[in-house]
Amino acid sequence: MALSANKRNYKKAFTTHANSYDKWNIGSDYSRRLLLCYCVECGLKCLIMQTDNINTVSQANEETAKVLHSHDFRTLLSKVKQAGNYKFKQFPTEYGENVGSSDYHQLCRYLIAPANRKITYLKEFDNTLIQIKEWLKEVV
Repeated sequence: MALSANKRNYKKAFTTHANSYDKWNIGSDYSRRLLLCYCVECGLKCLIMQTDNINTVSQANEETAKVLHSHDFRTLLSKVKQAGNYKFKQFPTEYGENVGSSDYHQLCRYLIAPANRKITYLKEFDNTLIQIKEWLKEVV
């Protein structure tokens, strides 16, 4: 079961994670990627709550509550009508499983390598998340 968080929590988490990501200069690339994932996720959830003029998930209608419990970047972007502006290409892991917008955070959390150690997969995904992060800085 997920812990409760409100709009203020999401905004603070977005700002803190974005600043930490931007100032990162030493440490694991996977840890930095995970921070970027959580930064974008929190920023999108804050924006959804701002747009719907709610402060808590319990104030959301059923559809919005379901979106707010999601970790899928595409689902979150769809709710703020931005899904068409950002593309996430699926790519294979070292185990042959495909990674997409709903499970990239798991790849980062568990340090799963892309197939053939092809780092360009990660860089492309990260670049999309960075674009979203920068846009969120303007609207959150």
